[in-house]
Amino acid sequence: MIRAVLDTNLIVSYLLTQSETMSRLIDHWEQGHFVYLLSPVMLNELREVVYRPRLRQQMRVDPAVLLEVIEADAELVPGSLVLSGVCRDPKDEPFIACAVEGNAAYLVTGDADLLDMVTFQGVTMIRAYDFVQLLNIAV
Repeated sequence: MIRAVLDTNLIVSYLLTQSETMSRLIDHWEQGHFVYLLSPVMLNELREVVYRPRLRQQMRVDPAVLLEVIEADAELVPGSLVLSGVCRDPKDEPFIACAVEGNAAYLVTGDADLLDMVTFQGVTMIRAYDFVQLLNIAV
């Protein structure tokens, strides 16, 4: 089973736009085509971001429903691995740590700082569109 970390920005993007790529990615997850990994730090960040009043007004989907599904169905890694100095942007390091700790094959993101890394300790940084294409082939 493919194991992957999704950048928080992708989830927020889905709530705001319901773009075709993100909708297909969420569909793949809901159909069990990959394991969605996240850490307590990432879950807390997601909760904080989706309930910002300005963002909440623009959302096309109720974030509470998606958060409930994520909390029930995503695999929560302990979050005990802390990395420092492995990425240009220190705010991205919890995503990398989650991927390494959770034995993820992919970190799905649109963040240039992460994508420029290409790989880290066996984790491939990949754009959402490319990950969806990979899942389309794998299923």
